[in-house]
Amino acid sequence: MGFSPKTKSGYSLYTMSSMLQKAIRRCDVNNAAFAAKELRGSYNNYLWKRLLVISAEDCYGVVTKEIVGLKMAHDIVNKGRKGYDTDSIFVAKAVLLLCMARKNRDACYVACNFLREDRLMNPEDFPEDYLIDIDHAELSADGIPDWVFDVHTLKGKANGKTDLDMIRDEEEALKPKQNSLFDNASWELDFTIQKAKGTIKSEAEWNRIIKFMAGKESDPTHNGTVWADEINKK
Repeated sequence: MGFSPKTKSGYSLYTMSSMLQKAIRRCDVNNAAFAAKELRGSYNNYLWKRLLVISAEDCYGVVTKEIVGLKMAHDIVNKGRKGYDTDSIFVAKAVLLLCMARKNRDACYVACNFLREDRLMNPEDFPEDYLIDIDHAELSADGIPDWVFDVHTLKGKANGKTDLDMIRDEEEALKPKQNSLFDNASWELDFTIQKAKGTIKSEAEWNRIIKFMAGKESDPTHNGTVWADEINKK
């Protein structure tokens, strides 16, 4: 069995990484803070990288530069300190900013459908009351939420979770939601490439995907001529 890195309390690194991103998508501050607490000790650099990816993949606007600034401040203030000896305030503010940021997944859609090298070419400061202490974040009595375990986790894969489940469920879960360009797009190019590569092997799953794509466009913007307000009026 391969090595599975663990966090402070014995959770899988990958489970906590999944929990961090999905909690932020849901504006679930407590679960996002708990995951950040678990990661920031032994996996501080990894945590900041995940926060940067989340800022680009799931959030609307220019919030990424705020996370870059917080990482720089974290490094300056915590120079010479490691793990849980570092001040958690900058991680806490990054988590809070991302939770409260308006959400959309347009960047992820464009990356998966328009920027692939194998694409098929067819015709500021919050009031003190809003600050969170991630080092005292705890799981609820229900434990890790089921939505943590998607296709990107071993448990999710074992339970039959697929890319389609992730795309559909995570789009519906975004909070606060920003109406965007590709909210109701088909993901057709991404799914077609996956099928051509053999990633999608089940005919039943392909039929689910076809049903999901029905009535949707791959590019609702019509090559940049239609924008979010018009798309969301349809």
